[in-house]
Amino acid sequence: MSNLTKIVTVVLATIQRSSEVTISDTFFEHEIPILELIHGEDNVNVVNADYHAIELPNNATQEYQRLLTKYGEKYRSVIDQVFRAGPRDVAKELDMDIGKDSFKRQSEAVVESRLPPRPGQKDYETPASTAASLVGGTVTADTDAEEEELEELTHSELRAELTRLGIEHKGNASKADLQALYDAAQAGAADDTLGG
Repeated sequence: MSNLTKIVTVVLATIQRSSEVTISDTFFEHEIPILELIHGEDNVNVVNADYHAIELPNNATQEYQRLLTKYGEKYRSVIDQVFRAGPRDVAKELDMDIGKDSFKRQSEAVVESRLPPRPGQKDYETPASTAASLVGGTVTADTDAEEEELEELTHSELRAELTRLGIEHKGNASKADLQALYDAAQAGAADDTLGG
């Protein structure tokens, strides 16, 4: 990290949209007050306050513009309520320089995720035990049990993973249904990786 960038904390949060619909996604920590004003404080729940971190340009004006672009004109008054002095408040909150407005679109922002690659992504390295089973090697029962233990996700973790993967699911879906969708997505990613 240089003085041109700042590390910003990303949290995992759920938003209760209705009695049947809960959304799970990642947000920058400084976006939570905005979400609480939009959806109601009781409907926004931070599940993991230190989920990961992302490196952003050291430019508070650009980050303020990103917020305006993300939430749109409809919620500009909410953003102005959270950051009353605009970019100056963002600069104080994130310890950033004021900078100039060089933001184009959210997809063009310079961000670098600190998360390790996931299965199916370009730089993902297959664990040795899985690689051995793919090429006909011997895997002990203990290794299989350890893998199953590691891969066992909770109901909320399954929801978060499916949301991250962009897979639609019902808000009241059972864990078994979510697991089936997740397993199918993982099998699809493996097929794509293996050229199937």
